[in-house]
Amino acid sequence: MTSEKEAGYRWVILSIFVISQFVLSIVGFGWGSLAPFLKKVMALNATQIGLISSSFYFTSAIAAFPAGVAVDRYGVRVGVILWLGLTGFPLFFLSFIHYYYLFLVIAALSGLGYGVGNPVASKGLFLWFDQRNRGTTFGIRQAAVTAGGAAAGIFLVYLSERMGPFFAIRIISIMIIAVMGFAMFFYRDPAVDGSVSGRGSKKPEFGVLFNNIPLLLLSVYMAMLALAQGAVITFLILYLNEKLGYSLIMSGSFLAMLMIGAAAGRILWGLTSDRVFKGRRKPALLMVPAFSFASIMALACWTRGWPDWLLMIVVIFTGMSSVGWASLGLVTVAEISGRDKTASSVGLASTIGWSGMFVSPIAFGSLTDHFGYLTAWFSIAIFCLLSFILCLFIPIRTRD
Repeated sequence: MTSEKEAGYRWVILSIFVISQFVLSIVGFGWGSLAPFLKKVMALNATQIGLISSSFYFTSAIAAFPAGVAVDRYGVRVGVILWLGLTGFPLFFLSFIHYYYLFLVIAALSGLGYGVGNPVASKGLFLWFDQRNRGTTFGIRQAAVTAGGAAAGIFLVYLSERMGPFFAIRIISIMIIAVMGFAMFFYRDPAVDGSVSGRGSKKPEFGVLFNNIPLLLLSVYMAMLALAQGAVITFLILYLNEKLGYSLIMSGSFLAMLMIGAAAGRILWGLTSDRVFKGRRKPALLMVPAFSFASIMALACWTRGWPDWLLMIVVIFTGMSSVGWASLGLVTVAEISGRDKTASSVGLASTIGWSGMFVSPIAFGSLTDHFGYLTAWFSIAIFCLLSFILCLFIPIRTRD
């Protein structure tokens, strides 16, 4: 915090980020929930379904780094509006498009806005909250990510079954646009001595970022875990419905459990690294891919005759590891980067990390079409194992 006068207003700021992240995450994690309905209505195969999610995260990855640079230079408020507006308005138009290739292009355009999220939210919370409560607020915002994903598993399935997937997309786009109006009215950057602290005047030092070897290695580590995340959130419902024979409502409920596990993981990994490992991040960073490898292998080998309660446990652990790693990754990025390069570093890590999110759905879908789910899940598990090996060689040193 920059001023005692503004101490109360920071909770308004937190509410803006939490509400924004929640509604946007219904979209970001919602392509898997929409997949069975889009597949039927538009007569798509698994590769085409995967390409929708891949195109969304491809443009998100492209947008993240320049968005971080822009936020470091020009302030958070404009970034918040772009975050919501560039996602919400394309999604509204998307809800009227039934031609697949045009649908694909507009879904990709909405991803540009979504990619602004990590840099702008990280910078905004960093400016408004001091070290005593910054970690808590980062955790609350990250919990909104998976809460939105859990809502997608039930809310979008419910709407799609009754009104169709295009109506579901339209409803969520209107929600995002409404939140943008709220943010435009209430968000402002904190002021210090008459100047807006959310803005900077220095040009971005790209050499410093790209010479930060731990940052680059950690970004690749995040990209390999993002391969697992993209596959799980896009294809879990289809896998449970088509391969294991669960109903769409039951499959959507398992996706909600996945996101509940992810929310728990985003808190658990931070607490573990803070309390158990005394602030050391690397042991927790090693535990995440180990759990992810084990849980995805269990999913790959699952048969319908095994107990549902055991599958629920496997799905929750998959969420904790394959989806719940993001907050641990972002806090490590912040700690190994300079204070004045927070958004740029998070943007660069998001760009590289999200490469896994846009590669995974199309690759997983293609493997499924040609070789089946077993081969696709095994391929994802291999990358979890590789991320564990890479983490062994990452030198993590905290910077003030």
